[in-house]
Amino acid sequence: MFVLVCLLLCVCARAQDQIVVEVIRFQYEETQTLVVNRSVEYVVEFVPTEQQMLWPARITAHVSAGDVARPVLLTARQRSGATTWQLPYYHEQRLLYELTRTLCPDGAGGDQTDSEHCDGNDNDALRGFTLHVGSTCATPVEVTLRADPARNFLIQYNTDSTFVITKTAPLVALYRWPEDQDRARLIVSAEDEVCATVSVQNYTCPIAQTTDAIEMIGLRMTVEKSGAVQLSRSSYPYGFLVVAVVRADQRPCRGDDTDDDLDWLIEAALWGERDERQYVPTTKTITFTVKAALSRGQYVLAACVTLAMFLLFYVAFGALVLARRWEPLSRRIGSLAVLAPDVTDGQPSQIDASVSAASPTRRRRDSTATFDSSDNSDTDSDEERTASPAASPTAPAPPIETPVTTPVATNPPASSTPAASAEVIRSTRQVNSTPVGSPEVIILSDAPDRSTPVSPEVPISSPGASQLSTSPQESTTDSNGRVLNESNIQNLFSLFSVCYCSLFVQLMNVSGSLDICYYNFLCAHPAGALADFNHVFSNLGYLLLGALLMIQVRARRQRRVKKPRHEEYGIPAHYGLLSALGAGMMVVALLSASYHVCPNGLNFQFDVAFMYVLAVLSMVKIYQARHPDVNARAHATFGVLAVLIAIVVWGVLGGGALFWGAATVLHVFAVLMLSLRIYYVGQFRLEKQSLFVAARGFQPRSRPLYAARLVLLLIANAVNWMFAIYGLFVQAADFASHLLNVLLANTLLYMLFYLTMKLMHGERPRWYAWCYLGGAVAAWVPALYFFMSGSTDWSAAPAQSRHKNHECMIMDFYDSHDLWHMLSAAALYLSFAAMLTWDDGLSAVRRTDIAVF
Repeated sequence: MFVLVCLLLCVCARAQDQIVVEVIRFQYEETQTLVVNRSVEYVVEFVPTEQQMLWPARITAHVSAGDVARPVLLTARQRSGATTWQLPYYHEQRLLYELTRTLCPDGAGGDQTDSEHCDGNDNDALRGFTLHVGSTCATPVEVTLRADPARNFLIQYNTDSTFVITKTAPLVALYRWPEDQDRARLIVSAEDEVCATVSVQNYTCPIAQTTDAIEMIGLRMTVEKSGAVQLSRSSYPYGFLVVAVVRADQRPCRGDDTDDDLDWLIEAALWGERDERQYVPTTKTITFTVKAALSRGQYVLAACVTLAMFLLFYVAFGALVLARRWEPLSRRIGSLAVLAPDVTDGQPSQIDASVSAASPTRRRRDSTATFDSSDNSDTDSDEERTASPAASPTAPAPPIETPVTTPVATNPPASSTPAASAEVIRSTRQVNSTPVGSPEVIILSDAPDRSTPVSPEVPISSPGASQLSTSPQESTTDSNGRVLNESNIQNLFSLFSVCYCSLFVQLMNVSGSLDICYYNFLCAHPAGALADFNHVFSNLGYLLLGALLMIQVRARRQRRVKKPRHEEYGIPAHYGLLSALGAGMMVVALLSASYHVCPNGLNFQFDVAFMYVLAVLSMVKIYQARHPDVNARAHATFGVLAVLIAIVVWGVLGGGALFWGAATVLHVFAVLMLSLRIYYVGQFRLEKQSLFVAARGFQPRSRPLYAARLVLLLIANAVNWMFAIYGLFVQAADFASHLLNVLLANTLLYMLFYLTMKLMHGERPRWYAWCYLGGAVAAWVPALYFFMSGSTDWSAAPAQSRHKNHECMIMDFYDSHDLWHMLSAAALYLSFAAMLTWDDGLSAVRRTDIAVF
């Protein structure tokens, strides 16, 4: 009896553990409900009709309850393989009870035939699929199933295909290559800003349809409103699948600082735990369009037109060189400079005879040893290519007298003494009740001792050009040292930038994430290993025009050697600085091209570093035109640039209120000190006496003797204050661009200041200098417009940066940033050429008659 009872209990226990499997058949486009637990499972056969067999199946499943520890398992089995899902499941930390998945279609990846080991006669079975539904949960769970044909599975060429997707229902669509197409552009657009990830995959099985799975296969990018990618048949031979998944929140598209959700601690404290089942899935409407990519002919046409446009500058330069040799034009283009005395017969030139008696006797070098050949710092213009003699490096400089300053541009007698100069100063002070600064008209006469600080007893006076370049060896060292330093820096920067940016490209290719590089995907044309060839190639202008500027400077130097000019005439110039500006343009081309290999926030400093160099060196060059004795040390100049780049790195990586406060104070202080130095003609120092003299200018009864200069400097300070206040209140993440805007604005303002002061002192640039200036203005205005409009924003999240992406504007090849590259290259060259020539009209004017400002 006992044995019988034990056998009965074992049979009952065995019956309880036994799983019942039921096989049922469902039709497409019908909703069915099943109840499953750990003892009941279903094998559901979905059989399509002949019309439904044309499309892949899309299955939708929903459960009424469940636990992720004991979920409902669904396994779809078809000819291409088996795929398993579970319900409920977590989607980026949100618990979801519904899913929609598209099954891999038959014939994916070119698998169109049956294997010789398999029977290929049952077409219906091959086209349909079976779904195994089971659970390990003891509590019965209702499972709702529905299978539909994916009739919107195909994306047509050059046609908008619009889809509606949710968090539980990702999109899967296919594009098949036409026979005559090898490349295409996939364009993504949406009206709403719901965050989604778009993945491009090979037409193979299985299809990745979750956020975790798509990170392991194909290309992907985050999208809110815009996106694009160019694809080739060689990478996707059977066509490509487009998968779009709606993200759980906006953080992947907007970074960690999103305003959509409260902090989870505050949310839990105020509202309690959220019921995930009541969460309504977000819906996104998204449109895909496949358009043709550019042909090789369009690449060649755009490249040839760009090259021809910049070669026209070379043609124009060559035409001017030839025109100098033609008598009718040589008078308009040729030199107006006073040539050096003829050393062959020992007699001074006729034009110089009138001034030779008044000039102090100096020991002359031979006819080829010009001022420029010793210190790279004599006059620099197309006329100035006729040259001048300079004092021998070993010859003693004339005695430096206390400067005589008068309201009229006159040449003081050679016998003037310090006592006489002091008397003139006292008489000048009597003319003005409370003078501030120096007289309104400053004459380039005798140079003061700059080691003497500004005195409140005596007004600040001006140096003289005839002694402003009395240290040729020192000028030579600094001028050449600046070029040498720039060469060393550019070599280091260039090598590092190429390696660093190439690393990002490799990382993008390996990971498949298009969010690493901030391209304008709507106008990014690949070529070879470059994913954005047009933004690299558009930097060609910097390279060609920088080389042309160096050729122009070198040609002027050589003509100056052949025809030296008198050392007492014209503005001394620094050819080393002009050569450094040309070399800097060439480095900008290389660094900008390296940056555009894979633009992002970590390598943006390569794109702007040498733009800082050009801006600073331009201001130094303009200042030294009237202050050639004030030659900023090459190490000091590039030390300042190093500090600027360090500040940029701090701003880009750190930022914050503390940084912007410190940067604003430093900006305002630097502008104020530079303004005082310019106002006092380079003789202001940050000392007690100098500050006392400067403070007298704010007294009620005082009036400035430099009224025009004061007005121009006040305008410049107002512009800089606006930049500083704007940066302090906005605190943009892109501090590098903010600093570039400040430096460019100050450079252009300084050029305008210099030109205005020339005109106010009766100096007239020659006609070709006006042409350079007019061309520079015509290029700078649209260039700055295109720079400010932009096509990307590396300081924002990748998805938000794509909001600024736009289609190509010129020849279907160049966008606004490409136009900035080309126009700014022309603007920089024309600006530097204007600096080279705008003082040519003073070549026949004695330096004692040239004003300092």
